Amino acid sequence: MRKLAALPLLFVLAMPVKADFYEGLDAFERGDHATALKLWRSLAIQGNASAQYDLGLVFLSGQGLEKDPVKAAYWFRKAANQRLPRAQSMLGTLYEQGLGIAKNYMMAASMYHKAAQEGDPLGQFRLGMLYKDGKGVAKDMSQAVLWLRHASERGLAPAQHNLGIMYYRGLGVPRRYKEALKWHSKAAEQGNVDSIITLGLMHFKGEGVEKNFVEAYSWWNTAVQAGDQQSISAREAVAAMLTKEQLAEAKRISELKRQRIFPDASTDSPG
Repeated sequence: MRKLAALPLLFVLAMPVKADFYEGLDAFERGDHATALKLWRSLAIQGNASAQYDLGLVFLSGQGLEKDPVKAAYWFRKAANQRLPRAQSMLGTLYEQGLGIAKNYMMAASMYHKAAQEGDPLGQFRLGMLYKDGKGVAKDMSQAVLWLRHASERGLAPAQHNLGIMYYRGLGVPRRYKEALKWHSKAAEQGNVDSIITLGLMHFKGEGVEKNFVEAYSWWNTAVQAGDQQSISAREAVAAMLTKEQLAEAKRISELKRQRIFPDASTDSPG
């Protein structure tokens, strides 16, 4: 009964902390970085893991104050020590890249693994890539596929792109073009330009799908509209293989893709 009686007091004590955190978030989104930093810094010092993480992001990005990767690492570590998965992933990223902290692939893998086990998609993705490249862990393509799949199923586009590569090349899994097409399609719909380019190639070559030059053109043209200049030559090469009617249809399909995937992209590039 004594424990139950104490619960209302704990909720009352917790409310200002929660209110301050979201007040800081609201201030940051309004562009009032000074107020946001004041609130978050106070909470971070009190030990609020979410505030520590957000403060780390601010120092890493330099929004609202001077960029300082060392301080970013300090606050990410504070939050990671409280087992905040997204903070563990970001600390792992700093270890992997040597930002604000000495580069250490083993520590990066350790941080990613902790976050990955808690379902953090960034940790799962980066852990999969370390297994793929053999950095900080023994190279293991099966483990790479495992963690890339977990992150892909949680909707992380870079993981979906890389899982598509694994299936396309037969790395850690049997080569399956249809699976590659599936994951590249998911990544492409989120704006991953590399997957968009790959879809153009797969439709051009008929890998995992029937050969379709109209679709190939539409994907490569979409990549160009997103700013990829290297796809121009591929787009123009396949355009020469199309009839006037097919080219018009390809451009129509490409425009639908652009509106869906890159609604703010420029349409100035001829195509």
